[in-house]
Amino acid sequence: MSDALDSGGRPSWTPGRMAFQLDETREAYVLASSAGYGRAADALARETTALGEPAVMMLAREQFALLKFLVHGSRLAVDLGTFTGLSALALAEGMPDGRVVTVDRSTEWAPIAERHWQAAGVRPRIDARHAEADQALADLRAARSQLDFAFIDVDKAGMRRYAETLLGMLRPGGMLAVDNTLWHGWVLDPARDDADTEGVRRFNAWIAQAPGVEPVMVPIADGMTLVRRC
Repeated sequence: MSDALDSGGRPSWTPGRMAFQLDETREAYVLASSAGYGRAADALARETTALGEPAVMMLAREQFALLKFLVHGSRLAVDLGTFTGLSALALAEGMPDGRVVTVDRSTEWAPIAERHWQAAGVRPRIDARHAEADQALADLRAARSQLDFAFIDVDKAGMRRYAETLLGMLRPGGMLAVDNTLWHGWVLDPARDDADTEGVRRFNAWIAQAPGVEPVMVPIADGMTLVRRC
């Protein structure tokens, strides 16, 4: 599958756009019919978009609404891949009585996240950790943390490894959400054999057959797989 361009000649993974899934008219209708970002997240999204190329890592608008919806009633969530803080903001807004542990190896965009979390009034509910994902998960496991919800949006080569660890920490009935499981459609392109694409393929093949879980791949943004621990 080729690297699709939208009608404006932009790559299909421009922030907020996944043109290989929906054309612009249908995507606009989906967004208009959903909750969207809200004022705090909209301000954060605008500042993230202004970063230029790094903004391709930004959580899509419809995903923000979905995460906020799914996490309702949770008390402890893990967010692997903070970037500028949109996913952590969605989770924190969706669980006013809970806590979000958000993890990123980089501190480059942390000031943006901190500023917008404060403005949104959710900073006290966010535990921001700067570490490799494996180390952060080891620390949480050592603390015997039992999770209600987890979101993975970090390096794709390690997707299955992170998912296995998090599923072991989820309470029965807890949910794992894994982003980019369609990976721009590249999972269907036999010519692509880079580590990230192969990592997504391995995860997708494994989770479809894994015991003790109920997975469903949702064709939203770049693909999101939801996994309920039975």
